[in-house]
Amino acid sequence: MSPMPERNLKIARFIGVTPSVAYCDVCMLAFRTRQENLHDADLAKAQMQAEFDRHECRPEQQVVDAALVNITNQPK
Repeated sequence: MSPMPERNLKIARFIGVTPSVAYCDVCMLAFRTRQENLHDADLAKAQMQAEFDRHECRPEQQVVDAALVNITNQPK
């Protein structure tokens, strides 16, 4: 089995300065800030980071295919 690729939590949307939506850059799984955490940017980020850290990355086939196309089409 190949090792898990490096993955990162990418914040996609904010409400003011509070992150409200983020996603895994490998499997594209979305993470949303809980309503009770929207008042505190640090708490919202920590909540999404904890959920991200616990998730099992299962990239969807079209995401893998798109990545492979980008890799093979890179100029040399």
